[in-house]
Amino acid sequence: MSQLAVGDVLERRYRIDHPIARGGMSTVYRCVDLRLSREVAAKVMDARFVDDPVFRDRFRREAQAMAQLKHPNLVDVYDFSSEDDDVYLVMELITGGTLRELLAERGPMPPHAATAVMRFVLTGLSVAHAKGMVHRDIKPDNVLINGDHSVKLGDFGLVRGISAAATNNEIIGTVAYLSPEQVDGSEISPASDVYSAGIVMFELLTGTTPFSGGADYAHAMARLEEDMPLASSRIDGIPPLFDELVATATRRDPEDRFTDAGEFLAALDDVAEELRLPSYTVPIPRNSAAHRATEVPTDTTGVIGATGVIPRGGDVADQGPTEVVDDATGVLPAAGQEPLEQTRVVGAAPVAPEPAPVQGPLEEIGADAPATQVSDEHTERGDAPPPVSNRSPGRLIVGLLMVAVLVAAVGLGGWWFGSGRYGEIPQVFGADRAAAVAQVEEAGFVSATRIVYHDEVPADQTVGTEPPGGTGLLPGEQVVVLVSQGQPTVPEIPGGVSVEDYRALAGERTLSVETGESVYSSDVPVGAVADASPAPGTPVPMNSTVTVAISQGPQPATVPEVEGQGLAEARRMLDEAGLNVGEVTEEFDDRIFGGNVVSVDPGPGTNLERGDRVDLVLSTAVRVPDLAGTSLDDAVDALEDEGFDVDTTRDRDAAGVDFDAVVGISPDPGTLLDPEEDMEVTVTVPGRIPAPNVVGLSVADAREVLEDAGLRISGASRRDDPDTVQSQNPAAGEDVSQRARIRVEHE
Repeated sequence: MSQLAVGDVLERRYRIDHPIARGGMSTVYRCVDLRLSREVAAKVMDARFVDDPVFRDRFRREAQAMAQLKHPNLVDVYDFSSEDDDVYLVMELITGGTLRELLAERGPMPPHAATAVMRFVLTGLSVAHAKGMVHRDIKPDNVLINGDHSVKLGDFGLVRGISAAATNNEIIGTVAYLSPEQVDGSEISPASDVYSAGIVMFELLTGTTPFSGGADYAHAMARLEEDMPLASSRIDGIPPLFDELVATATRRDPEDRFTDAGEFLAALDDVAEELRLPSYTVPIPRNSAAHRATEVPTDTTGVIGATGVIPRGGDVADQGPTEVVDDATGVLPAAGQEPLEQTRVVGAAPVAPEPAPVQGPLEEIGADAPATQVSDEHTERGDAPPPVSNRSPGRLIVGLLMVAVLVAAVGLGGWWFGSGRYGEIPQVFGADRAAAVAQVEEAGFVSATRIVYHDEVPADQTVGTEPPGGTGLLPGEQVVVLVSQGQPTVPEIPGGVSVEDYRALAGERTLSVETGESVYSSDVPVGAVADASPAPGTPVPMNSTVTVAISQGPQPATVPEVEGQGLAEARRMLDEAGLNVGEVTEEFDDRIFGGNVVSVDPGPGTNLERGDRVDLVLSTAVRVPDLAGTSLDDAVDALEDEGFDVDTTRDRDAAGVDFDAVVGISPDPGTLLDPEEDMEVTVTVPGRIPAPNVVGLSVADAREVLEDAGLRISGASRRDDPDTVQSQNPAAGEDVSQRARIRVEHE
């Protein structure tokens, strides 16, 4: 389908008047239904998407949902066509504005005003719930206020059947109004709409939404972790019953909420009755896009000739009534978020004549009038101007039309340079990359992607957009889709990287760097990053701190304490420290056994480079051995072999039976002697005496004689034995050592 022009006729019935807004996939026109002579709105799919079955199905789904939901508090749908090149939806023309625009003008509402608005919203929503549908996008932008002060719920582009409302990985809806189950992927039910409606009521009472967050995802996740604040905590004067009402509607667990809009509405009515709230007429926004586009009379008679008639391809124009879609809504296939269609005004505004704007703050307007009745204050108009008698009716009509067109152009310009030309960036977080890009482009923007880190969103799913979802932006502007790559990992450490360069690498991953202890490294230059904790490659939460160790270069080799160690052990200890044995010299030291280390150069504790040499000084001292009990001959041989000069002596007082057994040595055993000087030692063996003659003496007398000589007796058991000694061994006169035993025979 080519671009429609003013005067074109869709299927010989709907004459195009002026385009209202253009979105990513369709354009909304103000039209005239030539059969019924009434103003309508036509949402016509862009030619680029006509052949796409996905887009055609979305159009069909919206038409089916709206066609089934006939109610004064729902935007009405009149006709739908999806054959050939004509894909469009014909619906009721709303001449007022949105609840969002009313809030922007007037701010928070008193309880009785908020009650009046919510009664309309919940009434319309309860009709959808009764039909088994979940709206999924309840927000002030989708609550429309008509020129007769009636309130209608619209935009059923995201509607799903309850049986088909299980979610996929995408989070679909508007961030500020999402229910917890829309965020975490739980089953969607009418209670999900109840939650969103509870947030709308909170906003009506306070002027703000309950949760905040710099990014879409953080904003959405807040409702999983926090209960709703009380409305009375944001603004004074809200009755406790309203706090309870909002709190019940917005419980985190769907089982604890009102089950559907009907139950919420009944509770609202109970509260209003108990508090005896006055009735209230909802005012029409004065600063809405519709009002900024000045009222333009529309010719509903068909007098203006059509510049082109556009029947369905190959069809003959049908003069019969157009069929209205009323197919039952079934289980609808999963789909991403619909592009928003309020993006660009391209012609005169579709505003029908409406009552004069309401004056004064909300709490002063129509307090005593019924909620469904328009007060006289809203409908009074000034007197009509006097007739002009000197002009023909035809010329008068032409003149009035010219004035109307001029005024419309001025008003439309105000709308165009205001909010009318802006589109709304779709909410795409939670969608995969391809789906998010498609949604942005479908909404009329140029897409780009940027990879970002996120602690919660899995890799390749979107975190949000820049600018954020819900922001108004000119069609054709760039919207950056932020794609998660999951949690950041600690970066690898390039060889020789400085702390500042590594900090820059970590900063690209949202991580900060602090320096810890310095470490030695034989591979990393001094001052470069040698290690990191957590280890490189470890996933960590965003904005974590990584501690890096700075290289001090190769670890110094410290000379170990090897004094007193043998040469072999000293060599092993130096090798373990990374050092080599240098020059080995000898000197006498009376503290260190021969062959053991006396000193090292450089001294113990000195830091050297690995591989350096350490000189050793070994002791030459010779230790006097302990030879006690060794035979005199063996002792002399052993000492002379070690270089000692040996002298012997006998000690007559020394004990011992073996005359040749060594009983002492001088210097004492263990004494260290210098082999270059005096090496004399004296070996002591027992002294010898002649054995006295005790034969013929009594045993008692023989004992006394031997003991007096320093000898001992053996062979006699009793000390006073009177027997006579018959013989002795050794015999009398033989040399014996001191303390030697003389064996006697007696009878």
